[in-house]
Amino acid sequence: MSRFAPRLPARLAPLWAARSGREKGLLVLALVGVLAYAGHAALSYLPTTSGPFIAARPVPNLLRLPPITPVDAAAWRSAAVEQGLALTHIEVTAHGVTTRGEAASPEAFGDFARWAAQHGWWAVSWQLERREGQSLALAAHWRSQLEMPGSGPESGPASKPASGAESAPLGNTVTATESR
Repeated sequence: MSRFAPRLPARLAPLWAARSGREKGLLVLALVGVLAYAGHAALSYLPTTSGPFIAARPVPNLLRLPPITPVDAAAWRSAAVEQGLALTHIEVTAHGVTTRGEAASPEAFGDFARWAAQHGWWAVSWQLERREGQSLALAAHWRSQLEMPGSGPESGPASKPASGAESAPLGNTVTATESR
């Protein structure tokens, strides 16, 4: 018997015993090669730093997101009027944009949200309340990123947005209020 006697299940023991010494050696080398390749493949997907896990390739859907246009209170107010909203308050802070006003219908707010999304802004929280009569009071908070700045793997010096696609006013606080 050989020095290397593997413990095999009862069904495989006769098959292993029937092999010649050369075949056993080749099978062991093949097993070591397969395990080495599997280990290399598994280790190549692990992060190289202690930071969060970074996917090997960017998600194609994220590459198709619209560019973020800077907040211009006049443009937002004008788009709101076109969609059937009357914005009375637009506030731009480091955490996004807050709007308040009135809507003729929930569909009008949906149309305005589509317009904002085409410009890189998403409503992350909103509230519609029925007022006396037909109008709806609305309050919404908009963000130009899917996550907080600096929290995702895409944040860092290599992921700076292209010129014109960044949201410069997010560092400032601007308030535009219209009284009725």
